[in-house]
Amino acid sequence: MNIPENTPARRFSFDAASVWLLALTAFAAMLAFVPVLPVSFIGTKISIIAIGVLLALMAFVIARLTRGNIVVPPLALLGTVWLLPLAYALSGLFSGANLAQAFLGIQFEPQTFGFMLLLALLTTLAGLALRRTEDYKTFFLVGAAGAALAFLAQVGIIIASRFMPTLAPTGNLIGAFSDVGMLAGLSVVLSLLAFRFFALSSRFRIALWVGIVVALALLALVNSTLVWVLVALSSLGLFIESMLRRRSRGEDADLAGVTTLSADEDMPEAPASARLMAGPIITLLVSLFFLIGGGTIGSSFASSLGISTIDVRPSWQSTFLVGSHTYASSPLFGSGPGTFGEQWLKYRDRSLNDTLFWNIDFGSGIGFIPTSLVTTGIVGVLAWVIFIGFFLYTMVRTLLFRLPKEGFLRFVSVASAAGASYVLLLALFGTPGPVILALGFLLLGAFISTTRHGRERGEWGIAFSKNPRAGFIIVFLLTLLLLGAVAGAYVVLERYLGDAAYGKAATELAAGNVDAAEAALERSVSFAPTERAYRLAASSGVSRMQGIAGDTSLSATTAQQQFQAALTASINAALMATQLGPQDYQNWITLGGVYQSVASLKIEGAYESAKAAFEKAAELNPSSPVIPYVLAQLEIGEGNTKAAEERLLSSVSLKRDYIPAILLLSQLEIQLGKAPEALQASEAAAYFAPNDPAVLFQVGLLRSGTGDTDGAIAALSRAVELNPQYANARFFLAAMYANKGQNEDALRELRAVAALSAENAAAVAPDIASLEAAKNPFPLTRLRSLGIPQPPVAEPTPDAQ
Repeated sequence: MNIPENTPARRFSFDAASVWLLALTAFAAMLAFVPVLPVSFIGTKISIIAIGVLLALMAFVIARLTRGNIVVPPLALLGTVWLLPLAYALSGLFSGANLAQAFLGIQFEPQTFGFMLLLALLTTLAGLALRRTEDYKTFFLVGAAGAALAFLAQVGIIIASRFMPTLAPTGNLIGAFSDVGMLAGLSVVLSLLAFRFFALSSRFRIALWVGIVVALALLALVNSTLVWVLVALSSLGLFIESMLRRRSRGEDADLAGVTTLSADEDMPEAPASARLMAGPIITLLVSLFFLIGGGTIGSSFASSLGISTIDVRPSWQSTFLVGSHTYASSPLFGSGPGTFGEQWLKYRDRSLNDTLFWNIDFGSGIGFIPTSLVTTGIVGVLAWVIFIGFFLYTMVRTLLFRLPKEGFLRFVSVASAAGASYVLLLALFGTPGPVILALGFLLLGAFISTTRHGRERGEWGIAFSKNPRAGFIIVFLLTLLLLGAVAGAYVVLERYLGDAAYGKAATELAAGNVDAAEAALERSVSFAPTERAYRLAASSGVSRMQGIAGDTSLSATTAQQQFQAALTASINAALMATQLGPQDYQNWITLGGVYQSVASLKIEGAYESAKAAFEKAAELNPSSPVIPYVLAQLEIGEGNTKAAEERLLSSVSLKRDYIPAILLLSQLEIQLGKAPEALQASEAAAYFAPNDPAVLFQVGLLRSGTGDTDGAIAALSRAVELNPQYANARFFLAAMYANKGQNEDALRELRAVAALSAENAAAVAPDIASLEAAKNPFPLTRLRSLGIPQPPVAEPTPDAQ
């Protein structure tokens, strides 16, 4: 089967413009990034998708208005696609979730109504705009060019990273590094289908083989089991199909005089069997090879290029656990779009605190669709089940009975159905990024559009220009749709500019430019008021207060006025963040931090407000050991040592190896006169962090306080071994040696301290002189003054006197 010859170029039309805009949207989404602005990489991709689909919608609407007609394919499957944004809208409205977060997020993130609306629009426009062979060729060729350039760029990045240590080999133009593997798998599947349907020239055949090899190599680097399974199943299906359809040389002689079932007249004659089978069998063998040896060979291959990836997601069990709690309180509409992270923090298994991922706030579950089922409730379940069920029904019926007769359209129908199925399976068992999801729904729209070319043409239309009554209504609706697209483009651009201003503010604040940061934050909030912008504004206010406190050039009155203004602005910003996102614990942490920063100044109500904010954060994130630790710091600042001890014990109970809480607990126990308990806490910290010099230093001091001089020397020596520049550890190690009579060892450590800086040399000069005179410069009274806890001295009894 040959690819149809190119037809003469058509004059410009808005119909053609809508097709090109859809194709270029996919192209740009795969490749675009903005290196000169501190903007979100994924946010840029989503904005491009949004602007592209809205421009395509404008072109399509203008084409309909100028032509006076609408021609559509069968609409049943297209209608089920719109159940998804409808379910998200209902969930957002009636779940009690924050409407701004549920509908728009920060920048139309996946799992928001806005992003699902974009996916539905992509599918609809592809289904309506793609009609002719030229349209499909434009769509697939531009998409293939985008994927090829993305893969070439990835190869270039991997090679360049070998010579540029600052360049990460996992950097890419698509999204997460896992998205590279997902796109590679999709490219392999579509390339194999091209081999199946076309008798290609040698040039195209070589190009496809090169593309398959590069895609498989990238897939090996990503080493995703899910993608390998999907590629293996696709290649296995094509291999079996080619085996069933191949014609051996002795076939006719073997069947002479035998009654056989009639061949499928609709299916075209397959290309030569060797060409037909080579691609699927090679791909199947490579897939099986990496599925079997992915943990060893695959990992070694990636490691040889400096690539290390970890697929960190909640398990099915954890996702179901969060879902069961969510359904118990809100079964019909779920917790609301974009709120899985909030539910995760409330209901996650506390045993996860014993893993490396204890402090990760997961925003999604095991997969994109399972996450949606949790957040949108029963209405979301029904929407997904109806959509996927009807898609499978339509796909099977089309592939078996209603494939287009024309060769290239047949390929488009099969390839788009396979590509859409591939992405839906990724969404069910994984978390594809926005680019992959957009490509999948574009392919779904392409498949829907091909149903108009089936054996029984399902295309229908209306010439509303010839019907005044219907025409008025349709023109009015199309005009509203056009105005809606313009308004939508304005919202997208506004939020993107807000994101750019936020990135600028974060950069300036990190550099200490508070004035520039606050100016950028004002622009960000004016474009799109988001809770993260207000959180950053609150942090900027705290930085300004610290600057005012350290500015000796200001008069007392001026400093007080400026400090009060900065404090008020910071509090107001943090309060606004809690109003925009009352279920986000980070907003309450920020508010509590603002009050805590001035609690030591004994400002009325600061301690109480900080405590209330932190306790609200703990309510929203009850399994975090960090929040009780912060509360303990607050209580220590107020002198409430008993309450602080309880907070620290709570923190350690949530995460037994949380080193900051353990160390602070040991220091607090010293203040409370509980040296054995303090040593026990420090020993626990050393067990969990055996190579942390600060922890070993603490252990050494506490062992000394309990009379274990040898144990103190061992811990302090290990701290010095790990960090030879650790002056304090060397100094106290010298003190331990001196008290044990090992003056030469003590002198060695003090001389090492003196060699670190001139200030150190001046400080330890008297001690060195005492040791050289065979005197101990570290009597018990001095050790106590230095802060080393000492065991209590028993009062002498009358008999002893």
